[in-house]
Amino acid sequence: MEDAVEQLEKLARSVGACTRCEELVACRLRAVPGGGHPHCSVMVVSLSPDPADEQADLPAGSTLVAGLAELMPALTASAEKVYVTTLMKCVPRTACELRAPQKSEQDDCYPFLSKELTITTPHYVLPVGEETTRYLLGKLFKHQPYKKGDSLELRLFDNPAFKIVPVATPDELRERDAKARKAYVERLRALAHVMGL
Repeated sequence: MEDAVEQLEKLARSVGACTRCEELVACRLRAVPGGGHPHCSVMVVSLSPDPADEQADLPAGSTLVAGLAELMPALTASAEKVYVTTLMKCVPRTACELRAPQKSEQDDCYPFLSKELTITTPHYVLPVGEETTRYLLGKLFKHQPYKKGDSLELRLFDNPAFKIVPVATPDELRERDAKARKAYVERLRALAHVMGL
């Protein structure tokens, strides 16, 4: 039986060879698999790779996690417990111009993320941003685990395999006033402690 490292390497090759979304394949430098500890305690999932991840041969989500780590330093201080990835594995573009991801592209990529979850078996999954959170909760729960209009950030959603705690993106936090940001950062750091980071 393959160990987790071999399974992730095999998955990365599958991600790199994927041609499901012709428009994305035509403009990508490379498809961008996730990376980190193969038996992580925490998986951080953002929406799509940053062009910097794609260009610098970094795992998907690395640039975003670096921004989050300014608010939650334990993410990089405990890197041996963390796996970073994205829902989409290609930077979304049309005619090679950056754009928002399409639902069909997210659906095409979700099996890769599902496999990452199965291989790494995290205790906690941190979806970053509203769109990532709502998509992931929709896939992981048979019935929507929240009411329309609910704030999802820093709420705990219990899945049989792991706990899901949505967090804001660094950009979302920059839009808030200083007092709200400070309170949020304190909650992020408390969350890191609870997660064992």
